[in-house]
Amino acid sequence: MDHETKEALEPFIDLALITEVLYPVKSGKEATVFACRAHPDTGAELLAAKVYKHLRERGFRNDAAYQENRTEMYHNTRVRRAYQKGSEFGLEVHFMLWVGQEWEHLRKLYDAGVYVPVPVKNVGRAILMEFYGCEEGPCPILHHADVPREKAAGLWELLKANIERMLQADFVHGDLSPYNVLVDLENESDPLRIIDLPQAVDARFNPNAQEMLERDVTTCYRHFQKLGVQDNPKAWTAELWRKWKRAEL
Repeated sequence: MDHETKEALEPFIDLALITEVLYPVKSGKEATVFACRAHPDTGAELLAAKVYKHLRERGFRNDAAYQENRTEMYHNTRVRRAYQKGSEFGLEVHFMLWVGQEWEHLRKLYDAGVYVPVPVKNVGRAILMEFYGCEEGPCPILHHADVPREKAAGLWELLKANIERMLQADFVHGDLSPYNVLVDLENESDPLRIIDLPQAVDARFNPNAQEMLERDVTTCYRHFQKLGVQDNPKAWTAELWRKWKRAEL
């Protein structure tokens, strides 16, 4: 582990939330997730720490569609101008907003009853949350999970219920796919977690929200369709959006 990553995780040790960092679980262009030994006072055995990489290391996507109507969050004129110009200072502010967004989305969606990892703490560029798995390792992502065909329909319905619950809380994931849904097929009462939430959008203000919702549902359905699930995702999404617009959810 490099010095900067260790520095980002040290506050969680100082706060008596974790006792040690065990191993990296997942590393991407934007962040690395680590499995950590939880402090006994937390009541958990393991926790997951997501550490966002510094500006010089990151490879953020072109996320203009996700940032629609978010520039008002930059109340400081200098900050807003720097972000719009794409200066290093502006990008760094944008980065910290991106990290803060994931924490806020995680917290709000958890409070709304969505099956997301339990939020624990956010310090700087690191987020501490529930580790969805066991001592042997994390639960697999849906794309890699060996889902029995007899369980596929129930899992699909549960995922749809969570998508609906997200929209009920005015959120659309915006990048939902079999790659950011974790599944625990042995746990019938709690079989999934939706992860990777920084790009989630507020459906009330983002003009791309309906299109993102349709894409989320369609992308996930394609996976379940291969497992024999029959549904009409386009009709379901249209009805879901109609109900949300009429405040009927």
